[in-house]
Amino acid sequence: MKKKSIRIILLKSLLMVSVVTLGLISVIFSVMQYRTLKSRATKDMQANCSAIADSLRQSVKEMDTILLYSIASSELKEDFNDYMNAETSIAKYRSRQKLAGTMIALKGFDFSIRQLNIYDDESGGYGVGNFNGEIDGSVKDEVWYDKTLENAGKKYVHAPAADHTASRAAGINDETLYFSICRLFYGDMHIPLGFLEVKVYYNELFEKLKYEGGVLNPVIAIYDSYGRQIYPAESVFPYYSYLEKGTGEIKNTYSGKTQYLCFAEDEEDGLTVAMAVDDEAFMEPVYRSFIPLIAAVFVIFAVCVGLSAALSRQMSDPIRRIHEFLLKAENDRFKRLQLSDSGVLEIDTLRDSINESIQTIESATNTMLTLKEQEMQARMLALQSQMNPHFLYNSLTMIGEMADRGMTDEVSDMCEDITAILRYISSDKEQRISVEEEMEQVDRFLHCMKRRFGDGLDYRFEISDEILDCMVPKLCVQLLVENSIKAVTTRRAPWEILVKGDMNEDNWHVTVFDNGPGFDPDVDKKLRENMDRILETGVLPSLKIEGMGILNIFIRLYLLDGIPFVFDFGNRKEGGAFVTVGGHIHDKDRSL
Repeated sequence: MKKKSIRIILLKSLLMVSVVTLGLISVIFSVMQYRTLKSRATKDMQANCSAIADSLRQSVKEMDTILLYSIASSELKEDFNDYMNAETSIAKYRSRQKLAGTMIALKGFDFSIRQLNIYDDESGGYGVGNFNGEIDGSVKDEVWYDKTLENAGKKYVHAPAADHTASRAAGINDETLYFSICRLFYGDMHIPLGFLEVKVYYNELFEKLKYEGGVLNPVIAIYDSYGRQIYPAESVFPYYSYLEKGTGEIKNTYSGKTQYLCFAEDEEDGLTVAMAVDDEAFMEPVYRSFIPLIAAVFVIFAVCVGLSAALSRQMSDPIRRIHEFLLKAENDRFKRLQLSDSGVLEIDTLRDSINESIQTIESATNTMLTLKEQEMQARMLALQSQMNPHFLYNSLTMIGEMADRGMTDEVSDMCEDITAILRYISSDKEQRISVEEEMEQVDRFLHCMKRRFGDGLDYRFEISDEILDCMVPKLCVQLLVENSIKAVTTRRAPWEILVKGDMNEDNWHVTVFDNGPGFDPDVDKKLRENMDRILETGVLPSLKIEGMGILNIFIRLYLLDGIPFVFDFGNRKEGGAFVTVGGHIHDKDRSL
């Protein structure tokens, strides 16, 4: 295989990274742009759909207000009764004039209301507005009669419809469409007296219900409480059938396109507004953004080519010289590398490191190997002393059991606690942390143990706020709690753990109490002898993982601080054991 110079390798690598990065950025940008624009557009659609429903609701309310005022008008009922029961032509004329005046007054000066009609429950009626005069024929011939009668006084929406009564009376063929609402009204004994109808122009009502969302140009359809399409006048895809499924994408079998559909319901009037947009419409803004994006990509790529060439040259020249120096180093092992500053931190550091290594290669190598070995031993001992494999095994077994029982929420909580504990255990950023942080991890650990042992384990904390900022060695209290859990579970439940922290005149302390079997006298004696020997001689014994948790914590306190600290342990009079760690008050801001 032919070898290549580092400059060519760097140049190709940088260009490849540039191409891949630009490609990924373009794809990610397009996807994010599409999702952002679609999310924004769908929110605007829903807002517009709701606004149209609100506007329609307001219009219907204004029309219905006239009906309600008319129904409540005793004068209208009296005038209509006189008109329908007039026997002579002169009486008919006078009652008609009075009825017309009353209806015009109720209709008011709202010129959007085109017609107000009142009907007898059997025969004809009277209307004011575009058509003023007597309405012939029976009310039962009106298309809205059955539904209005069925609603028993509630409003009934009817649209679109032509006003054939007015057209016939005027002798013209007028196909102007109207939107109307009707109500049945009653007399004093709740006996049906007749019907009231108020009308507006269909196009005037719905032309103001427009979409204000830009270029999406959605299809808008409005349905009544029976699922009948009342807008637009021409038939469209039956969006109402998707009402139960709610907002989302559908397949329009009429056009063969995928559409995004949203609804807004007016429960009071039983009207439903549906708004649908072709899915491809959401991509149009993304397509428009591609033009500047493509131009920007070419410009950036050209810049990347230039920068890649310059960087590869800047980085390869010093490395080439270092390579040549190392090839000749066998002849003069202690010759210095003569290389001026390259401006690249890593290369200049490498040069300085080579020169320093040449001076002290033997001693530095031996020292480094020794330090590496000591560091490895120290890390292994720390990890081994901190991690409790039994806790992990038992926790994983318990997670499996909970998963088998379908306890997904408990499994999730358990995994979160274990993850936090493991992250805390494996972190080596600091050796000391605050009491408050240590208590959080202890609480997580006991929470996991509570899930394992259930009601058999009871624990509580009594920590004074004054000591929360005091610094303790990491995992110090947690290891004490683990030891207590091991001790108490050798006996029959219930098991009790108390973590208590307080401050007195001379020092502050944290104590872990349990109701276990306590310390064996031989173990107590051996531990105290080892601790006294450490304090007298400064010589540390070999640490063991099992059965030496108390001594391990004592040694960590001794190594970390090198100053007087509080440490005590023993058996409680009421049964069980306690272990106390702490420090002097004047040292609490620094460590134990």
